[in-house]
Amino acid sequence: MADNNSNHRKVDPATRSDSNNDVAADGAVEAPVAAKDKPSGVAAILAKLGLEPTVLILQFKGSLPPIIGIAMYQSDAVSKQFATLGYLIPIISVLGLAILPRGKFLQNMVLNVFAICLGGAVAMLALWSAVQARIHTTPAGQSPIDPATKSIRYNSSQSAVCGVWLFFGIWFVNMCRAKFPSFNVPVILFSILINVASTFGTRMPTVVYARNFVQQLLTAMLTGMALATVVSLFVIPISSRMVVTKEFQGAIGLMRKIVGLQSKYLVGLEELDMFTVATRQAKDEAEEERERSKRRHKKGKKGEKDGKTETPLSREEATAKELREVVAQCRELMGKIQMDITFAKREVAWGKLSARELGELAKLIRNTTIPIVGMTSIMDIFQRVAERRGWNTTAADPEVVAEKNLEKTVWNEVMKRMHEPFQLLSEAIDEGLQHAALQLEITPRPKAAKKSGKDADVEARGDTLQPGDVGFTKVVDEKLEKFRALKGVALRAWVKERALLRGEITEVSEEELRERDQAQLYVLLYMERLMYASAQGMKDLVNFSDMQVADGTMSKNRLIFPSQRRLRKWFLSIFDGDKSASEDSPDMIETGANIVYVGDGYNRKKDPEHLPPANAWERFGNGLRKFSRFFGSQESVFGFRVACATMTIGIIALLEHTQVFFVEQRLVWAMIMVAIGMTMTSGQSIFGFFCRVGGTLMAMIFCYIIWYIVDEKTPGVIVFLWFSIFCDFYLLVKFPRFIQACMIMMVTQVMIIGYELQVRKVGVMAATATGQPYYATYKLAPYRVATVAGGCFVAFIWTIFPSPMTDRTWLRRDLSATLYLLANYFSVINSTMQSQFDDTGGNPNVRGTPASHLQSIRRKIFGKVMLLLPSMRQHADWQKWEPTIGGKFPRATYEDIIKRSTRIMSYLTYMSYTMNHPLEHHEHGAPDTGKKAVVTIQPNQSQLLDQQQPSSEYATPSNEAPTADPDSHRAWINALRNVLKEISPSHHNIVSTLTLLSNALLSGQSLPPFLPLPRPYEMTRALLRLESKKSSPSSSSSIDEADMSPLVLVDSRTGRPVDERQANPGMGLGGHHILDPDNMEQPGYAEFAVLEICSTLICDDLEGLVKDVGKLVGVVDFSYTVDGRSGSTLMGDGHERGKGKVD
Repeated sequence: MADNNSNHRKVDPATRSDSNNDVAADGAVEAPVAAKDKPSGVAAILAKLGLEPTVLILQFKGSLPPIIGIAMYQSDAVSKQFATLGYLIPIISVLGLAILPRGKFLQNMVLNVFAICLGGAVAMLALWSAVQARIHTTPAGQSPIDPATKSIRYNSSQSAVCGVWLFFGIWFVNMCRAKFPSFNVPVILFSILINVASTFGTRMPTVVYARNFVQQLLTAMLTGMALATVVSLFVIPISSRMVVTKEFQGAIGLMRKIVGLQSKYLVGLEELDMFTVATRQAKDEAEEERERSKRRHKKGKKGEKDGKTETPLSREEATAKELREVVAQCRELMGKIQMDITFAKREVAWGKLSARELGELAKLIRNTTIPIVGMTSIMDIFQRVAERRGWNTTAADPEVVAEKNLEKTVWNEVMKRMHEPFQLLSEAIDEGLQHAALQLEITPRPKAAKKSGKDADVEARGDTLQPGDVGFTKVVDEKLEKFRALKGVALRAWVKERALLRGEITEVSEEELRERDQAQLYVLLYMERLMYASAQGMKDLVNFSDMQVADGTMSKNRLIFPSQRRLRKWFLSIFDGDKSASEDSPDMIETGANIVYVGDGYNRKKDPEHLPPANAWERFGNGLRKFSRFFGSQESVFGFRVACATMTIGIIALLEHTQVFFVEQRLVWAMIMVAIGMTMTSGQSIFGFFCRVGGTLMAMIFCYIIWYIVDEKTPGVIVFLWFSIFCDFYLLVKFPRFIQACMIMMVTQVMIIGYELQVRKVGVMAATATGQPYYATYKLAPYRVATVAGGCFVAFIWTIFPSPMTDRTWLRRDLSATLYLLANYFSVINSTMQSQFDDTGGNPNVRGTPASHLQSIRRKIFGKVMLLLPSMRQHADWQKWEPTIGGKFPRATYEDIIKRSTRIMSYLTYMSYTMNHPLEHHEHGAPDTGKKAVVTIQPNQSQLLDQQQPSSEYATPSNEAPTADPDSHRAWINALRNVLKEISPSHHNIVSTLTLLSNALLSGQSLPPFLPLPRPYEMTRALLRLESKKSSPSSSSSIDEADMSPLVLVDSRTGRPVDERQANPGMGLGGHHILDPDNMEQPGYAEFAVLEICSTLICDDLEGLVKDVGKLVGVVDFSYTVDGRSGSTLMGDGHERGKGKVD
């Protein structure tokens, strides 16, 4: 089977089980099908447990290496070779993680082998130096054997040397583990080796004895890794390409489901109140969040709560809820694709698509997903409108209800007109995605259609082309043409309903009505632009699939090797996670002669206490300062904590009177538990403590069953041990959150059963020669539980002592970093937009140009934010395990900040996508005529306005002739350029506010009482001011300056705008000007609407962030109130203000 083919059973992604593991990322590309009969009997049980073929394969693969290690030790040759260290072979094979995809496993295997070899070298050096210390401190002629006890004499110098090496080794490797997450498992293996060698090395009399011990230990660990490697590569091999292919399958299936649900949702809005649906859905989500925090209540209270009657969701509300859930699944899956595609491109594979083609496929799927997911933001838009106009309350104000009903009527009519074009679009996207998936063999063809194209009887099907058939692209193109022919229908309906609405509303001013009209127009253009972008993304994917079939790429498999450049970047990525170079960037083709000056955002972070070095001596000084930063870093402190925790137990092995106790009670495994269980944060440590102790208790129970249910017979014990490990891997695959408990459970079972079988093989006398007494299983299992619990407890103590690093602190720091990255992301987008309007960026596909630099930085920031978002969710979950000392943790506020930050990132992504993916051709039907119009773009115009430029090399050029008016086109472009320059200060205020909020969260410093933020639709106001100055310079004086200001003061305590003069926000929106609907055929008008909608949504969430952060850090406010009268010297109301900082 080809690596990039996937012939597994199809699974509906909406109902599949947890897919957080690396392999079981099943998903379907099939559209939702009719409900089937529910399975019964064994099939129902398997479906309930989620025992799919992929899960069973992973369970089988994972259980093989330790069982092979246990079984092979029953051979006389193997037991003679490894003696009393044979039980390490199955333990190391478990830690080898044979279930990982090939790319990830090979990286892990190389690092594990390197760590084992490095640990062996360090252990040999430590033991050699310890033996030398014994030799140099032992009196001449004295035997190392004590004749009275017949044991090795105690030597304090040897023990001290072993202790020093142990402390240094544990500190160094754990510092590396904190710095480089890829070293997690290798550090555990290194720690096992150095712990065992250093504690047993205190009693080694000669170098020969030490060398034999280290050689035996090293061989046992390498043998365990070899077992894991053989099973991973040769027993049902699973490549990273197979994983990515299944993720592609799931992403395509989720996109098809999103389009179907979106169509169903819009149909429901043809009759219902969309504002009520959106508001009800938002309230339900908030209620769900509150319910999650109250799940630990007593059952009695739960019963009382269950007795309450709740209003059932309507069909549209249920659809909206399901749509949000599927969108969340799609975003999570796209994040996994972004991480896994790197490994898929790096590994040696037997498949069809090359590494570059695989990366291009991932890019095309991502470009299709963004606008499809973006269309679902219409729910958020309706919710914001309802909130701003007070329609989200149950108050029955007749005027408010009448106003709401009139606007609802407009949107109902618009949704009716949008039904037919969206239905055509959804059918085209659904069939196009299915066709591309079949062409690229992402999904298997139906059994009836598995014949080749030559043998397929098309005539027998009535000349009906199906997805996957040759020429089906024409069917998709025909539907897209029908969709384009209906363009402008919704806009014409809006114009008609708007005219009727104006005659019925008398309470609202003309200016405010025009502002609302403009906002409605933007929403329609926003939806239309995303609909066209979705169709274009799908068409690019279909063209890519047809191209791969046409050039023979999909005709046969071939051996694919990664390039040297890719392997070099793979190696560097292990040690540098922030490498920002793009693997898809082409080589330098051409260079310009212009000198480009870049801002500070391109440079490294500055040192506020030192200027940049100006000479060799200052550069040498900077190098020396790195040592102090290195030893004072958080990673070094964490390594020091782990070393102290290890020595807390290890000191027992270094003292004369407790050395025998350490060996007899097997406390070395308590030290190993410290290395495995030590974490940087207290919440994760507490969670891990309960997981490890619980896993060990379960392992003890399973060991009793395994050992005694078969009357201690070796064959039966091995079989039952395999079945137990097989079941343990089910928990690991299906519930990856409890991976710590699962790993400890398996390691403990293998350790106990393996030791008992080892003693049975080599004999009790040989087993006790090391000083460890023999215990039967019913005694050994509790000893293991005690040592594991003791080690985990010591690790927990050193996590919180002398001062804890809490998950709440990490969550706050991650939020600060996220807001700072969002500020950078917005700044990069703003610079990209400016360079596109000014035509100074150059070609983004040519390395060295400003546009290429901006694109690289944009991708780097996006990748960092995508890594921070799951990190914040993890810390938000782990902080629940931390005990609250003092006031309660403001969990709801932090969760709201996370939610708003995630939404801002989504809106920025839509803005970036809109600017960097222009449509193939830009045709707007005028709302009054419905005629098509296209425009002529000069070759040197910006990418945003160059609508004739395809969005990718797979796009089909438009065949329509340009017919637009050049003068009108030039005026529109110049207006956009001028308005961008005028609103630059307001855009900078968004960056400034995000940066200020980031610093406030990081430092805990209070916010200023008022923050300037851009008003909603500020670009629109700037265009109106520009038009007003040209048409009527004298009238500008009559316009309120507060309304025309690009900024608005926002109260840091409430997050609400402050407007003392109560200026009419709609003033200046009257008359015919450049923003009239008649100009919708101008290039960039729809893109302008997308930017306005996204900017407005960002500003809304930014106001909420100001309010939330103000609650956390307080506000600089020294106002006071006397007898209800404000004595504040600051602007605003003095109500509920205290003296000094407001908390």
